[in-house]
Amino acid sequence: MSSHDRTKYKHKKRSSNKLVRKIRKFFQGFFEDSSPPKEYRPYLGPDATDEQVEEMKFENTRATKKRRTGKRKSGGFLSFLSAKNIEKRVEKRKSDQHKRKVKRKMRAKKRKHERKTRRIDFIRRFLPNYKKERAISIEFSQDESDDRIKHGNYLTYTFNSVILYILAYLLVYMVYQLTVLVIAARWHLDSVLFFYDLQFNDFSPLWTPHNIIIVTISGPVVALLFGILFLRILGGRFHMRKHLKLFMLWLGLHGYNLFLGAFASGTSFDEGFGYVAAWLYLNIFWKILISLIFLFILGWIGFAAAPKFLDTSFSITRVKQQNKIKFLFYQVILSWFIGSLILILVRIPYIMPYDTGNLITMVFAVAPMLFNRMAKPTKNFRLEKRQNRLKWFLFALMVALVLLYRIGLDHGLHIQLHYRILFNLDIAPI
Repeated sequence: MSSHDRTKYKHKKRSSNKLVRKIRKFFQGFFEDSSPPKEYRPYLGPDATDEQVEEMKFENTRATKKRRTGKRKSGGFLSFLSAKNIEKRVEKRKSDQHKRKVKRKMRAKKRKHERKTRRIDFIRRFLPNYKKERAISIEFSQDESDDRIKHGNYLTYTFNSVILYILAYLLVYMVYQLTVLVIAARWHLDSVLFFYDLQFNDFSPLWTPHNIIIVTISGPVVALLFGILFLRILGGRFHMRKHLKLFMLWLGLHGYNLFLGAFASGTSFDEGFGYVAAWLYLNIFWKILISLIFLFILGWIGFAAAPKFLDTSFSITRVKQQNKIKFLFYQVILSWFIGSLILILVRIPYIMPYDTGNLITMVFAVAPMLFNRMAKPTKNFRLEKRQNRLKWFLFALMVALVLLYRIGLDHGLHIQLHYRILFNLDIAPI
């Protein structure tokens, strides 16, 4: 084959190969996707920070490069000492240090929160409402026409509260006097129970300084237990009927008052609880100081009890910021004044200074509630809304018990309690 024929053959072969490549390239676009692969972006959540997003982008970029280029061969010791590798190691060390620092802060924050929780739980054993989330945000709507219609009818609350105030006082007072009677019988000291007092033979040779202190302090101690039980423990329960809860709260306040307020009243008139201070030979300075401390504690208890009394309203309108002081005035202050006045009138003509003083010291428990403007109910009245009505059954019960108390104890009951294997009780009217 001549040189001319060989050149012609090569040119023909080159052109045919070029045509095949063009045809292959043309059909390659139909079956293969020439666009770069999409980047994998995992969902980090709505709370992802910018640092997490940037770190994830960096990891995706590095993984993509690694898939494209494969593992890079190590450059040996010189590659290890290169500036780029040193910079990477420094950044990684800083990142690890930052992560360890964040973990230490989180652990410290968790330990601090656990210590705070344990401290609050310990304090709540003595103060149940300490840092308690009891403020319920109450939104007032326009569809509460029934509350707006009865907005000014607060005297219904006062009527029912006066009844429960008197019933609670009679119960705590009788338990107070009967406790003193039982303890006095331990030393064979007979007593006569009147509606106005519990009288002993003050000139009996059986009296000693020791049993005088024990007998006179026994009643206030039992009253204090009443306060702790009914105001602190039972008064804080949520699922309780409205008037039963109010009765429990009055029992608790009367119990606290017949211990804390009775000391101030007793030291002022040298009666009742005041005998303890007299036979402990406390001078006037200590009597006044302890009385002021007890009255301050009584006021603080009343101040803290304001949210519990708001729970007895069962009305969204009456616990609003502009109405709750008015509600507490009718429910608590006015009820205390009217109830105390009725109890004083029932004892005419034997108005004892000590018992009257105990009714007056109750003002230190009820008045501070008006100053607790931050008090909020612990119930959601949208779910537990109830209609307030006059309780005529409770009124009839109160009248019957007051008459029984006034007429039954008018002439006195001579009570003798003898401690034997089985104690013997003798009760005889005078």
